[in-house]
Amino acid sequence: MFQASRYCALLGCMAVIYATPSEAHQLKVFATAIGQEIDGRAYFANGAAASGAHIIISDQAGKQLTQLQPDAAGQFHYHAPAAMDLRIIADSGDGHRAEWLITAAELSAPADTSSPMVFTAPTALPTPPVMANQLDPMLIAAIEEAVARRINPLRVELQHSIERLRLNDILAGIGYIVGVTGYFAWWRRRRDTSIK
Repeated sequence: MFQASRYCALLGCMAVIYATPSEAHQLKVFATAIGQEIDGRAYFANGAAASGAHIIISDQAGKQLTQLQPDAAGQFHYHAPAAMDLRIIADSGDGHRAEWLITAAELSAPADTSSPMVFTAPTALPTPPVMANQLDPMLIAAIEEAVARRINPLRVELQHSIERLRLNDILAGIGYIVGVTGYFAWWRRRRDTSIK
C-alpha cells in the first residue's frame, strides 16, 4: 500500500511539473480597433512575446486579406479596408494557433476630415441642450475614438488578468488533487497499520 501512495505522489508531482510548461507555451492573440486601425499582440500564456508567429487576417468567409509578422514584442498593426468582421489568427508554426474576432461595429468609419470645421461665435442666448441625433457626425466620431483610446488599454490588461487567473486556477486545481490524493494515501496507510 505504501508503494501506491508513493506512486500517487510521484504522479501528482509530474502533473504539476509538466502542466506548467505546456500551459505556458499556449499561444494567445489579442487585438483592439480604433477606427479602422487594428493593434494587437501575439504572446504565450506565460506573457512571453510570440515574435516568430505569423498573423493571418481574414474576413468571416475565410478569405485571407493579409499576413503579418509581429515585432520583437509580439505586437502588430493593420489598417482595415472597410468596416467588416475580421478574424485574426496567430500561428506559431508548431501546431499552436489562437484566434481573435474584431467585429464590424468596432471598425467604425473614420471621421470625414475633408471639410474644414467652422466655428462661429454665438449671436444669441444659448439654445436648449442638443439631442444626440442633432450632433455633428465628426464630433461623435471624435468622441468615440477618444473613448476607445482610453478603454483599449484596460481591455488589454483585463485579458492578461483573465489569462493569469486561468493559469492560477489550473495550478490550484492540480495542487488540490495532489493534496486530496496524499491525504487519502495517508489515511489508508494509517488504517492498514492500525488493523495489523
